[in-house]
Amino acid sequence: MCPAGSVGLPSLCTTKSALPSVTDLSGTWVLETIGAQTVTAPIYPNPFHLQSIGVILVQVTQTGSDVALSGHYCDRIQNDNSNNPAKVVIPDAWRLTEFSIQRSGSFADNGLGQLELALPTAIEVPGANLVDPACDALPTEPNDPRVVDSDDDGFPGISVGLKGLITGVLRCVQRQSTTLHGVAVAADRIEGGMTFESDQSVIASDPANITTLYKMSKSSADPAVCASSFVMVKVPDADAGAVDCDWVRTNESALLGL
Repeated sequence: MCPAGSVGLPSLCTTKSALPSVTDLSGTWVLETIGAQTVTAPIYPNPFHLQSIGVILVQVTQTGSDVALSGHYCDRIQNDNSNNPAKVVIPDAWRLTEFSIQRSGSFADNGLGQLELALPTAIEVPGANLVDPACDALPTEPNDPRVVDSDDDGFPGISVGLKGLITGVLRCVQRQSTTLHGVAVAADRIEGGMTFESDQSVIASDPANITTLYKMSKSSADPAVCASSFVMVKVPDADAGAVDCDWVRTNESALLGL
């Protein structure tokens, strides 16, 4: 069985009503995904929580009810609970890597007179090139020919830091699966729920013993309903022509409240 595969649509996860006047999503948008996980580790007695936040600049094209998103990451933010014993630190080399995305779905009537955005499961595997991203086993060694230096920092895979009870750097391959389901709550805003699964293989570390400790830890999607979610904010037409990742990072607080 594939370790990551297509899943059903999550709950809409918004208390706001769909705005029926929004029928075409074509344009420039900033997409924020918030993936929630729980982690158990032998060095700490209680499970702890973290959020992986992606900020993505996308162009949306719509033909009929079919939508397509094309873009790239502009920022990655790790939001750990204050009681986490080892904070995840995303180095700028990976945080700012403009990893590209392509995905498609629909913006269609749900049978109740409301249009819903549905983006079926998409798989991303930074740190490796897999023939079947959903089903292939992740590499476990840095010399695996499938491993790539996705953050271009001179080390295999992607580099993620830890700071606290454990301090060091992990060299990783990650697999992330997301499924999005939302509604337009304003002419320039979509809110919704997200199914989020994340799998990670540590192929090396500094110091080396972190690899062993990591393998003793377990992580899983936060089971709380709507723990993972997403927001899309449309860029004003006056700004769209000049929008790049520098612009997104400068304005992400105003756009997304980050």
